[in-house]
Amino acid sequence: MENTLVYYRVAFDVHYYEDFAIVSYVLFEDEQSSEPFKVGQISCDSVAPYISGQFYKRELPCLLKAIEDIEVPIGLIYIDANVWLGKDRKGLGKYLFDSIGQNIPVIGVSKSCFNTDTELIRPVYRKSSKKPLYVSAIGIELENACKKVQTMNGEFRLPKMIKLADSICRGTIANNGLE
Repeated sequence: MENTLVYYRVAFDVHYYEDFAIVSYVLFEDEQSSEPFKVGQISCDSVAPYISGQFYKRELPCLLKAIEDIEVPIGLIYIDANVWLGKDRKGLGKYLFDSIGQNIPVIGVSKSCFNTDTELIRPVYRKSSKKPLYVSAIGIELENACKKVQTMNGEFRLPKMIKLADSICRGTIANNGLE
């Protein structure tokens, strides 16, 4: 019997409070998964202030801390942010990709468009939504990343596992003990 190693996908979201942040993650087997393999949350103290165009300085340390908390192999990362902000302008996704050794692909899924360069970001329409998601990627072909987002489980604009990470982060599903 062959022992096959499973590489999980993970969706992250970060929610900021006054002086700390909560990072939630949802691990799932593949884009058709209807239930998570595992969900988790961590707290990040002393988050950097928001600086326009330098969002990565605030969010990257939180994501790296969450990745350390995950005890299973990760094969693909989904973030609620952009991989690229423009030609030769890194977004959070590119900084994350570089920080983890460039060995795990990162797909950025954003509700807003900050970059209209279709070589770097593409609108993706899901289900019957008239509003697209904006997908960018590194470590995986952009066309493949778009197909993954488009076919992910979930009936609405935002795929189920990405929405679950957001909901957990904001405390609407799991009581995080902060309210």
